[in-house]
Amino acid sequence: MELPDGLLSTACAFCDSPLVDHRLEETERPDRVVPFRVPRARAGRALAQFLAGEWLAPEALRRAIRPSELSQVFVPFYCYDALVRSEFTASVGLYWYRTETYTTTVNGKRVTRTRRVRETEWSPLSGSHARRWFDHLVSASTGVPEEEANQLEPFDLGLALPYGPALVAGVPAELPTVTHEQALKVAGEELAALERKTIAQSHLPGDTHRRLQSSSRVDVDVVRLVLLPIWTAVYPGPSGPVRLLVNGQTGEVVGAVPRSTWKIGCLIATVLGLIGGFVAILFAGTALSTLMVGLAELLGAR
Repeated sequence: MELPDGLLSTACAFCDSPLVDHRLEETERPDRVVPFRVPRARAGRALAQFLAGEWLAPEALRRAIRPSELSQVFVPFYCYDALVRSEFTASVGLYWYRTETYTTTVNGKRVTRTRRVRETEWSPLSGSHARRWFDHLVSASTGVPEEEANQLEPFDLGLALPYGPALVAGVPAELPTVTHEQALKVAGEELAALERKTIAQSHLPGDTHRRLQSSSRVDVDVVRLVLLPIWTAVYPGPSGPVRLLVNGQTGEVVGAVPRSTWKIGCLIATVLGLIGGFVAILFAGTALSTLMVGLAELLGAR
């Protein structure tokens, strides 16, 4: 029996027996596997809770969650260890305070008071920073784009096991569809951004900073291919299938949920109705006030 293209393992469509492709080249074989820790029922509850908070979603979608419809899949990720060296420039600021005298009106009288005013003294700064990063993940599947993969993270790779066919038998496990070159470029961009964030948060002196610019060199030491556990759910939506993902280790749910045009219309109508009612009350109050003033003037004239 031939496995579908792009899969390392699956289950037989006739007898549900676990199948694993043993003919992989050494370079294609995963290094480690993170087992599923979230069972199907818990993943279904996580999805239901997620959709309960999406109250503008179509009701048909919110009621569509059935744990039996969830599918397990091991998704490939490249895992990088790298040394990142950065050069940066910035302006750092030190706070200092001065006492300012001002005048104000209190109970109709002009009084003089003082207040404490914060000032910032800016100084230019340049420097370098280096850090070794471990286990940085980049999706190796075109089916799980990097932006979506980042939302699913983190995964605890300390629980990963050395790859063995028994760990994936019976569960679809994808082979990489993103090249090493593509993933390495993404890893370099993400690690450079993490470096800049680290410099901004913990490496600059002073009380504040501005105009931070940095350039980083990323030297990858180790690349591993790991299989990570993900539950998938696909439901019919008003403009096409809706796919939601559940982290099979933590239960984190990600996915773009469509909005119900009917619910949005009702919300807009309700808001407009409330605004209209408020305006009507305001005008009614103004008209009543004008009427009372007119009556008072009339009675006073008599």
